[in-house]
Amino acid sequence: MREGTPSQTAIATAYLRALHVAVGDTPYVFEDAAAAAYLPVYQRDYLRWLADMAERWRGVYRPRRHAASNVGSQVLVRARYAEDALEAAVRRGCKRYVILGAGLDTYAERHVDDAAPLPVIEIDHPATQEWKRATLIDNGQTKPPALTYRSVDFERMPLEGALDDFDAPQFISWLGTTYYLTRSAIATTLSELSEHSAPGSELVLDYWRESRLPGVNPMFQWAARMGMALLPEPLRSFFDPQEMEQMATNAGWHVREHCAPVIQNARYLARRADGLRVPSFAFLLHLEKTAMDSSEVTR
Repeated sequence: MREGTPSQTAIATAYLRALHVAVGDTPYVFEDAAAAAYLPVYQRDYLRWLADMAERWRGVYRPRRHAASNVGSQVLVRARYAEDALEAAVRRGCKRYVILGAGLDTYAERHVDDAAPLPVIEIDHPATQEWKRATLIDNGQTKPPALTYRSVDFERMPLEGALDDFDAPQFISWLGTTYYLTRSAIATTLSELSEHSAPGSELVLDYWRESRLPGVNPMFQWAARMGMALLPEPLRSFFDPQEMEQMATNAGWHVREHCAPVIQNARYLARRADGLRVPSFAFLLHLEKTAMDSSEVTR
């Protein structure tokens, strides 16, 4: 990421979430009508144009089953998975939501009218946060009262500077970030999150697996890796599932669910007419600070 500029992947993620609401099939996988407010004017105009287009013409501008739609599927499913897990975690007693690598997340905006809004802490790179706050002001909006911003550069400074000791269980999401970090930064972040989380806290993260198995097409992952290497946010880290579990366990977490792509597709994308599918290398990991029996782990 260049100094003084927002994350381009954060803008791309917001666009994919807004695009799904503009032209996606219902029921929506993940409904984020607030994301469009953070997009450049030309992108917002384009989404409005698509939304106003007759349905039979939308198909021309909404290609099905290609690399970009697979990335979009991953963006939607990981967000849905995290917020489904958050809702359940709040029922189990989690009292705060920490969004690590928040980008242009809109949870706080979408829940500002809740009777008792959940306290939200967004942690991200200073440049992205400054740009997000400025955009919010430019749009005539105010920061939700329950939202707190904290800045950190994961590769250059310890995360603990943005964390505080919280006596109650908290829920943490860490999405769309691990592939851009070094293994050392990921391991350190997992440990710091564990150290500053009370028992009963939960964490959802996503990661990409290196495609080495027969029958797993590595071409999309290779193309994505090469394409992102040309941007200021190159891809850096891939993991085997067992390796990621071990890293989380070493940091003090226990696996609640390890959600493989086949499970994600069956749970969120089955029988959809739009052909959305999570790519075969995109995994989700749901962790908790309390011990669980290993027989409860789902892959």
